[in-house]
Amino acid sequence: IWDRHAADRVDQFVAISEHVRKRIQKYYQRDALVIYPPLSLNASGAAGELPITIPKPFYLIVSRLHLYKNIHIAVDTFNKLGFPLVIVGTGPARKRLERMAKDNIWFLGFQDDKTVAALYANCRAFIMPQEEDFGLTALEAMNAGKPVLAFRRGGALETVKEGVTGEFFDDPIPEGLADGIRR
Repeated sequence: IWDRHAADRVDQFVAISEHVRKRIQKYYQRDALVIYPPLSLNASGAAGELPITIPKPFYLIVSRLHLYKNIHIAVDTFNKLGFPLVIVGTGPARKRLERMAKDNIWFLGFQDDKTVAALYANCRAFIMPQEEDFGLTALEAMNAGKPVLAFRRGGALETVKEGVTGEFFDDPIPEGLADGIRR
């Protein structure tokens, strides 16, 4: 009730994507102005040193490590495929994910912008197994010239151009992600 009353007092809703705009329409029956988040196009550090020796080609995830981010699907998939995967980020699911991972998966924790830019520049592709309201990390990877393999939901539908800047997978299961990697 409180949320409904507060929403009725809003002069203008602002959303970070069409995906969020539709959610505002659904729950508040109001339109929203879409203003996409800013992206720094500075690729400094792209030629920088990697923090550890990682076999190339490697795949990359940059994300907070929460269960709803579906990182466990990527870990399970890469365990089965044996391809190198680098995961940057921290969060409450990290220890669980580390216990799941085989030795072809590296957890780097928090990294500075220069190191993340170097990782983007050196990866084979960026993996986004979660539904995001927008998905800024996918744009950062594309800015570095890397394709994105994203779950076909949310903000990724507005930024990843299938067959041009990346590919999608439809089911948040290891087999769906593995099929996308093969493509």
